[in-house]
Amino acid sequence: MKTTNKIAVVVVLVLVVLFGIAEFFAAPVSAPIEPSASSSGSASAPVLEAATQVVQYVASMPSSSVPVKEGSCWTNSIAAAFRGDAWRCAVGNDISDPCFQIPGAQKLLCNVNPTKPNDTSTFVLQLTKPLQKPQPVQGVEPAGSGWLIELKGGTLCTPYTGTLPFTANGEAPSYACAPGPLGKDISIFNINTSSSPWTADIGTIARAPANSTSGLPVIASSSTVPIVTIWQ
Repeated sequence: MKTTNKIAVVVVLVLVVLFGIAEFFAAPVSAPIEPSASSSGSASAPVLEAATQVVQYVASMPSSSVPVKEGSCWTNSIAAAFRGDAWRCAVGNDISDPCFQIPGAQKLLCNVNPTKPNDTSTFVLQLTKPLQKPQPVQGVEPAGSGWLIELKGGTLCTPYTGTLPFTANGEAPSYACAPGPLGKDISIFNINTSSSPWTADIGTIARAPANSTSGLPVIASSSTVPIVTIWQ
C-alpha cells in the first residue's frame, strides 16, 4: 500500500513539472513597455528662436547694372549717426539716408537693402561736391541700435530721421517699419537686448479718437516680436 502511494506522489509531481514547463513555453512574451506620450522624457522640446544676428555693414562696389546718380551729401547720416562713413545725401529733391562710402572709391552706395542685394532702389552716388569732414556722434554705439532691422516674418524697419509722431501717452517710436502682415504700417517703440533673441515692442499708430482732447495719435495695437537681424 505504501509503495502504491509513493508511486502516485511521484506521478503527480512529474505531471506538475511537465505542466509548468508547457505553460512557460506557451505563454506569450511581453513586449517592452514604451514610455507614454505624457511622460516627461518624451515631451517635445520647445522650439528655440535663433539669436539675433548683429551685422557690421561695409559697403562694396556693386555690379555695373546698378544705376549711378549724381548728387551731394551735406551732413553725416541721422539713421546711422555713429558711423563716420555714413551720410545724408540728396539727388535733386530726393534725400537718401544713409549713404555709405565705398572703401577705395570716391563714391557712395545709397538705399541699401542687404536682404535684397539686387534691389532696384539701390544706386551708386557720384559726388558733385567733396565730402565734408565727418562728424559722427561720439561714444559707443548702443547695442540695440542700427540703421536697418529685420523682424521675424521679414518686416524691415528703419530709424525715423524726421519729426517723430508722439502719441497721446507721450510715447514716440524710434523706427518706422514696412507694412506688416496685416498690411498696416507699424513702428518700433522699444528694443530689448537682455533676451536672446532680442525683441522689439511694435505697435500700429492710429489717428486720435473723436473724443480726444489732445488730438494726438494713439497706439491702436501692440505686440512683441523677435529681431532676426540688425545692421549697424
